[in-house]
Amino acid sequence: MNPNNVRQFSRLRKSIDWSQRQFDFPRKERIAAVKQFVGYHHCEDGATLRVPVPLIALAVLIYVRMLAPRAPRVLITTKESGLRPTAANLELAVNQIPPEVKLGATLRRMVTEAIFSPWGIVKIGLHTVGKALGHDYGESFVDLVTLDDYFVDMAAKSADQIDYEGNDYWLDYEEFMESDAFKRKDGLKADEYTLIGPAGEDRAESMTADSSPETAKDKLWLRDVWLPDEGLLLTYGVKSERLHRVVDWDGPERGPYPKLCFSEVPGNTVPLPPVAIWRDLHELANSLFRKLGNEAEAFKRVLGFPGGNDESVEGFKKAKDGEGIAYNGGRPEKLEAGGVDPKTLAFDMQVRDLFSYFAGNLDSLGGLAPLTETVGQDKLIGEAASAQLRDMADCVVETSGEIFTALAYYEWHDPIKRRKLEKPIPGTSLSVVINWGRESKQGEFSQYDLAIDVYSLQDNSPSTKLQKLGLIMTQYVFPMAPLIEQAGGTIDVQRILEDIGKYADMPEVADYVTFMEPMQQPGWKSSSNAPAHTTREYVRKGQPGQSRQGASAAMQQLLMGGGVQDSEMQGASGGAV
Repeated sequence: MNPNNVRQFSRLRKSIDWSQRQFDFPRKERIAAVKQFVGYHHCEDGATLRVPVPLIALAVLIYVRMLAPRAPRVLITTKESGLRPTAANLELAVNQIPPEVKLGATLRRMVTEAIFSPWGIVKIGLHTVGKALGHDYGESFVDLVTLDDYFVDMAAKSADQIDYEGNDYWLDYEEFMESDAFKRKDGLKADEYTLIGPAGEDRAESMTADSSPETAKDKLWLRDVWLPDEGLLLTYGVKSERLHRVVDWDGPERGPYPKLCFSEVPGNTVPLPPVAIWRDLHELANSLFRKLGNEAEAFKRVLGFPGGNDESVEGFKKAKDGEGIAYNGGRPEKLEAGGVDPKTLAFDMQVRDLFSYFAGNLDSLGGLAPLTETVGQDKLIGEAASAQLRDMADCVVETSGEIFTALAYYEWHDPIKRRKLEKPIPGTSLSVVINWGRESKQGEFSQYDLAIDVYSLQDNSPSTKLQKLGLIMTQYVFPMAPLIEQAGGTIDVQRILEDIGKYADMPEVADYVTFMEPMQQPGWKSSSNAPAHTTREYVRKGQPGQSRQGASAAMQQLLMGGGVQDSEMQGASGGAV
């Protein structure tokens, strides 16, 4: 596209407006799902009815915690042996960026958006226009772009064939006017700030704020458009329709908009968000539970007095326990009306079980309750449930790799950025501080291969480290103690206790055991009197489990009028309904 061709620019704007309208339904569904997520008490424009069973919120919190617990780290390698020291330095430099751009928080928001929207989208780049876009000069950025602001060529048959994509945003009017990056400013006035979309559609932000808020500064409504075929990045005013900037794209080949999606739709460019699968069961479960709540509130139990007179009834009501009264009416009877319908309650329980099933066995993923009667079965189900989680995690890793590729690209091509890198000395606990800048870079960026360390995305909190330490010691170190001793090794029990205290946030644990001076390295000696062969006897008892699903199934059978065995009833009483 020739940016000076008014006709081509007008045609591009019309195509973008058309593509924007194609997202009307996904945007409405996203907002409706978000309202179910926040429930009735978050804001005035939240869910219209109470959400006593927040199944969507439960699923979202579990998946976000599992998929993006922290920012990942990157491994950078190269096949050129002479460039390996530079690759190691580039790796250290790139790994300094995540805390600078708050990548961990952005990834969590991206995963959350990908659950509610067809994509979780971020915009990535390197600012070269001072503070005009809210970032310092030369600063890398990774900013979330919601579905309310994003657009893509909806006439394309696949993501590889799009003619354009981009996003809308608001910019301070004074910063825009003072920046040299934008042109055609003569007579330009500030836009009226609004939380309504270009075609008057609602946005998620309007749930918690008025659609026409009062701002402290004047704003301009701008739109960035990336044209992959032409290698151009355009900026124009949404209201004024003025073209303010045209620059040659000087960034990663795949553009500035890495996208995360979890489920492709055959023959369709718009993916399927997980919440679209969950929402019907979530709404049905809440509808049934509200009905059960109304039935429970309508339940009444009163006394009926056949015959007699008002004086006798009043005397009965006022009498205290053990008192005698003169009463000439019939024997009072208990009268009940209303109450929870057992069949409706059983159906509601089944719906909630189905939600957990279609959401990937939330009980197993979230560690909410045992699923079966044996640990072995629970382990198998947990591994099967984690298969879906692994597929989703692979999508997060792939998108994270695209983000890090862009960050590494900008870090490499940044002509002014300088860093201090702390480089460890192999074989020692020492490190050396080196300078990283333009003069430190050897070769071309294309000579370096970028790889994401998948495991760095997983939770590595102190409690997780404590679990790993226990697993490693009991399954590997202690059983191999005789072999370690034969090889001349020892197990440092004092160091183990110190690490246990550190990870458990109880440093005093190391003081519970005292060591005599000089402290001898504890060795693990096998007893000479130990038998050469040992036998183990396994006894399996038919003890009922107390899994949530087993309890739910037994309770549903009871509510439907069926009989249950004593063992099933015991499991139902111990499980969570």
